[in-house]
Amino acid sequence: MRLSHFETLRPICPVCRLNGQDGPLALTTVEAEAAGDVQSGILTCQSCGSEYPILDGMPVIVPEVRRFVQENLFYLLARNDLTPAVESLLGDAAGPGSGLESIRQHVSSYAWDHWGDQDPAPFTPAPGGGQPGAVSRNLAEAFDRLGDNLPEGPVLDIGCAAGRTVTDAAVRLGRDVIGIDLSVPLARIGRRAVVDGRIDYGLRRVGLVYDRRSYRLGHQAGARGDVWLCDALALPFAAGSFALAIGMNVVDCMRDPRAGLIEISRVLADDGRAVLSVPFDWAGQVTPVEAWLGGHSQRSGHAGSPEAILDLLLSEGPLAAGHLRRTGAVGEVPWHVRLHDRSCMYYSAYLVVARKTVG
Repeated sequence: MRLSHFETLRPICPVCRLNGQDGPLALTTVEAEAAGDVQSGILTCQSCGSEYPILDGMPVIVPEVRRFVQENLFYLLARNDLTPAVESLLGDAAGPGSGLESIRQHVSSYAWDHWGDQDPAPFTPAPGGGQPGAVSRNLAEAFDRLGDNLPEGPVLDIGCAAGRTVTDAAVRLGRDVIGIDLSVPLARIGRRAVVDGRIDYGLRRVGLVYDRRSYRLGHQAGARGDVWLCDALALPFAAGSFALAIGMNVVDCMRDPRAGLIEISRVLADDGRAVLSVPFDWAGQVTPVEAWLGGHSQRSGHAGSPEAILDLLLSEGPLAAGHLRRTGAVGEVPWHVRLHDRSCMYYSAYLVVARKTVG
């Protein structure tokens, strides 16, 4: 956790926030720190006393720390110093469906899309012509639609995964960017990419076979970017903290998408903007069916159309998600999720730009 970002943003306690208060967090314990970057320590709420750990440079600022640790203990304690041969043997022994295999596949897909276009070594082309870097290209298109009239302030990147959108936004806008995610493995690899400028992951070739890819990255984000572990439904920031919120392919990964959009609206400054891409790829184990934006209830007036419901959430009316209002035309952007050498999923994501209305 960069001290400069902590001091500028002055994060608040999510437990207090959910109770209608803004309890300030203080850095009460520092156990490892170098050059203004806290690697290990504890944040404490000055109002309710809740404590939040800093692990591997990432503050864990979520409403239920105990539950988060219990559910993510395997990922929090997973080693990241395994050699390729030993990792391969452990992967074979753990087998398909294991926690280790889940990490490897998840990281492989996201790291390839976020940073594969900077890989100096050749790799087998993805089936169907899929190319890495889609999330970067899609964000660039979103920025082209955004315009130049952003208010002053930093940027929040929600669901930043392997970190490419954090660095792209920092470089293009010249602003501080805080990326947040709830996936410990992705946030860990994303922070290393953002802060250390290096990527090191296993690219799945087939089955349980992964090829280690390790290389320096060419971004120029410098000290502007960072990655924290936070919940999009309980953002630990005061109202009006950000000029821009980015959410690339994350709305359909939220437990309650409408509540997530309301939280985005809350932390944006007046006239702040949000850029969202949504593939509407719902999963019942993540988002309860009743919270999906479309994809069900086709007997209604919207006939189950996710685009129609998202438009209602970003328009004036009883379903409005806070003060976010869509601006301009929507777009469709391609997103590739590479599974292995013989499998690549293709999505057409819905691209929307919204503005927080004043008053």
